[in-house]
Amino acid sequence: MLFKYDSSNNFLLADNMIVPSYDLTENPIGTCSFCDAQIISQSYHDLGDNVAVVACCEKCGASFINLYDKAWNWVSEQPISHFFSYKESDVRSEGPQKEEKLLRRENPKQEDLYYTDLTKVPMNKLTTIFSPSEIESMMAKSLGKKYVRQYLYRARKKYKKFQDVFGITLDI
Repeated sequence: MLFKYDSSNNFLLADNMIVPSYDLTENPIGTCSFCDAQIISQSYHDLGDNVAVVACCEKCGASFINLYDKAWNWVSEQPISHFFSYKESDVRSEGPQKEEKLLRRENPKQEDLYYTDLTKVPMNKLTTIFSPSEIESMMAKSLGKKYVRQYLYRARKKYKKFQDVFGITLDI
């Protein structure tokens, strides 16, 4: 089963169907497979036979889907590497045809996330492409603090690669 997640609306895209969350309670649910820190639940989604719990690592920011059966027995876990953004105004403005297209997600460019605030991007993704100095400069610029222009310039050269790998568009 392919999963994508919209963190701003807490929607889960499971096999091309948008599943809204039914609970947003934050609970510790395990340890991160990448850094062994605590992962905290963000949203719960009913998938019929299973319950999907979207969780995020407190330390590295990695996101996961944990599947449980209806008796809350753990079934599986997989990292979330694909995100999408859902805009309700898109559905209202163009009616049912637009909603069907949104559910099918035919245009992969619509799945890209767009960030101007770097604190919302998982750190493990940033460290994959950018150097620590570049991340520090991007973070400072994102927060309106003093930054090293040279490192930010180098990081901006890598934005396209970051978008290609993670589907996240940066504008910092």
